Formats: sequence, C-alpha cells, structure tokens
Amino acid sequence: MAHVTEKEIVSRPEYDENGRAHYSLPNDRAEENLVVACPQVAEKVIPVIFLPGVMGSNLKEKTSPKTVWCADMSLGLDALTWVFKSKKERKALLNPLSTEVDGRGTVLYDDLEGRVFPSRTARGWGSALYKSYGEALHVLQFMLNDAHILIDNLKNGTIRRTSRQLLIGEDLGAEKGEDALTEAEVRRSYDYLFPLHVFGYNWLQSNADSAVQLDRYIKKVLASYQDRLAVDKVILVTHSMGGLVARYYSEELNGRDNILGIVHGVMPDLGSPTAYRRMKTGERGIVGAVMGDDAASLMPVLAQSPGPLQLLPGKAYGQGWLRIHSDTEKVSKPVSDPYTEIYLNEDDWWRLCEKELLLNDVEEEWEKYKNIIKNDVLVFIEGLTGQYHPNTYAFYGASVKYPSDDHLIWQQIQIPTLFKGSPVKDPVQRHSGGKTFKLISSGSRGDGTVPVSSGRIACSGIRALLATDVDHEGAYHVGDIGREEGLSVAMKFTLRSIIKMTKEIGACG
Repeated sequence: MAHVTEKEIVSRPEYDENGRAHYSLPNDRAEENLVVACPQVAEKVIPVIFLPGVMGSNLKEKTSPKTVWCADMSLGLDALTWVFKSKKERKALLNPLSTEVDGRGTVLYDDLEGRVFPSRTARGWGSALYKSYGEALHVLQFMLNDAHILIDNLKNGTIRRTSRQLLIGEDLGAEKGEDALTEAEVRRSYDYLFPLHVFGYNWLQSNADSAVQLDRYIKKVLASYQDRLAVDKVILVTHSMGGLVARYYSEELNGRDNILGIVHGVMPDLGSPTAYRRMKTGERGIVGAVMGDDAASLMPVLAQSPGPLQLLPGKAYGQGWLRIHSDTEKVSKPVSDPYTEIYLNEDDWWRLCEKELLLNDVEEEWEKYKNIIKNDVLVFIEGLTGQYHPNTYAFYGASVKYPSDDHLIWQQIQIPTLFKGSPVKDPVQRHSGGKTFKLISSGSRGDGTVPVSSGRIACSGIRALLATDVDHEGAYHVGDIGREEGLSVAMKFTLRSIIKMTKEIGACG
C-alpha cells in the first residue's frame, strides 16, 4: 500500500446507522492543493456465528428473570452459590422444560465496532459463558475486524502487520488439508466484513431442539443484514457439543444451503465415555459444584436432560469401552449395542442409570429416562453418525498432558481391613457381591474430555483436520499474544479456516 504524499491526507471512513461507510472532506482552501485519500473499505458482510459447548450458555427460569446458570466471573466463583443446594433443588432448577437461554451475561466492549455492526449484546454475546468465552470472542472479532490497522499504516507510513497477514505462509501442521494462507487470500478477505454473533442454546434440552432454534436464528441474522450480504450464508464456529447442534441443523434440517462452512473445535465425533463417567461418579471443579459432585446429585439432573446424554458413545464408537475387571473374570461392554446393554440396562450394577437415585416417583422417572434414551439419544446419535457439511474444518486435542477416557475400567480393589464392614464412601467406587470396584480412566491422549479416538474426525470429506495441545474447556484459549509464541494454534487455525472459506463465495454464485 503506497504512502501518502505531503499534500495528501487520509480520511477515515465513518458509518451511518445502517453500517454504510462515508467520508468527511476537510474544509481547507482550494489553493492549498490538498488531495484527500478515501481508502476503500469492505461493505459486504459474511456473518460468523459461534456455538458454545455444554454448560457454555447462560440459563434462566422461563417464568421469571431468576438466573439459573451464569459464570460471569473469570474464576467461575458464581458457581459457589450451588454448593449448598440439595439434590431436589438441582433437579428442579436444571430442568430443560423450565429453563431458557439468558442473554444478560457480561459482554466485553459492547459497542467497540461502533455502527459497523449491531452491538455485541445485540449479536448475542451475553448468552455465552463469559468465563469460558469472553476473551476468545473479543480476540476473534478483533482479528476479523482489523482493517483499521491497514488504514493506520496508510495514514502514518507504518508497516504493522495484521493477524491475518502474520499467518501468510505459516504451516500450522494440520494432518489433513494443511494449506498456508497466501497473500492473495488475505488480501481478498479484506473485501468482507465478519460480524461475530453468538447462538446461545439450552444445553439441557435435546440438541435437535436447539438445531431448530438455530435455524430460526440464522434466518434472523441473515435478514438483519439484508442487501449488505456478500452471500446468503453464514460461517459457523463451534465448541464441543455446539458442533452437534450445527451438524444436526446442517444435515438433518436441510441447513447446508445457509452455511458457507463450519469450524469445529474439540467436538466428540463419536461421543465420549466421559459422559458415562460423569453420570456414575459426578464431576469435580465448577461443573461438579453446579451439576453435582457425586452420582446421587448428578444422576437425577442428567437423567432428565437429553443434551448431555447425547454425548454418550454411539454404536460407531466401537465395542468394549466399558470394562469390568474382578479377581475372577473380565467383561467388556458393549458387545454390540450400548443402548440395550448399558444405557437401558436395569439390572447390572455397572449400568448407566441407577433408578433408585432418580428421586420423586422412581418408576415414573425411570420411564421418562427410558423414553429420552430411545426417542432422543439413540435417534439423534445414530442418525448423525458420519454426517458433515462438505466445507468442514476441525481441530481436536491430542495431548498426553490432558488424559482422556478412551475407555473406562471398573477395577476390583481391596478395601483395607480397617474399613471392612463399613464400605468407604468414595464417589468412584461401587460395591457388588461383597466386592468393591473403582472406576478408572484409560488416561489416553486427548483434551481431558474427548479422547483422540473420538476427536479425530474420520469423515473423508473434511477439508482440514488439526491435532492440537489444548484442554477441552479452554480449546479457544487465545494464547500469549504479547509474547513470542503469540496466538494459540487453535485460534490461528480458526482464523485461517474462516479466510479459506471466502474462496467459496464465487462458487456459490
């Protein structure tokens, strides 16, 4: 980009209420022979929509403004309010039928884009968990809206490079579809504006229901930009379970034609045994504080919630991921069907759902649970297996630093003599036939939640696939921008994927 001459001044674009650019001319005398440079800026829009993972959207009661789940504080201290809630309170509050998305969460720099786009609140940012996504959303939007740096360079004679320009020629090491950005691709990306929206959804309800709501949301977003659109499509960026919502919309609700491309981050392609472990042992940390830190607290919540149950391993995950090792035998399940053998099993102690923990009318709750497994979980998982949008990019965790549940083992253990006759109350132990078993993870490579066996998408049509060193919740961690290592590889991959997708616009007509 040429530097301005001594008689030239650069006029920065200003925007009207419709996001249209215009320029103000200086009121100087004609004899000064000033030349005003009005740099051409992008006006055509490609909306980008981010879909959070499970527990990644704020929730409230449907019938009141009362908050149910929100983690605005960076350390998740909001979750401490759940510590003293009873099992029945958790079950009543975390009910997919009585909750809905709450868009009142914290939003960083709400009006930073001025009148170029609607405010960040209007674009749904307040529906996403600030603790998990606040910084990442801000950084991603900055990188997708940084043309002002190019104008600064023109005005000041500087050569500061943008995040996109820094990616030119960089090899990210993708195992499939590694294709560094070219200067021409980056230059072309500045022909477009990329407003970042957030689709918060009720992660307790079925992901199929959330996909129906995503359909309405995408149509609303596209309509809001009217004739500003570069193409009548959006780009979706997903985290974990959000990828299942996006895929269901794309492949089962005929949403493909409204999607330019999808970036999936740490999505459990085939489900994960982690969903079983959570049901049987509860969770730790913030998740445990809210959902329950043992089976007695967590199981009544999950048994009524189709969304989290749809993260269970389906048939395509394979056989034998649940193993029972005693001093007399070794058993591996499932042999063929995880639904009948594990999820709907009513008798074996290692079954998924322990009916006696369901609270209220146990038989009635068990029937509701069975209906969810048969009508929501099985149909959703098996119908979606192997189905992907043809313009899909994905990254997954593949690190030994974040051991994951490729398979689980109920291992018989010996109880110290001191405790015999009074079984130790350990949330990961079960007692059967005078034997005590402890649930042990395989500790396989992954992201701490999704093992490589499920994170590495096997679909042959995927455009690019990258193995990364990320933990599940922090998959979109931005990295150390101010240091030499800079932006995280996952964020670089996401940015690069979005830029690559713009090449499809010509093909879309």
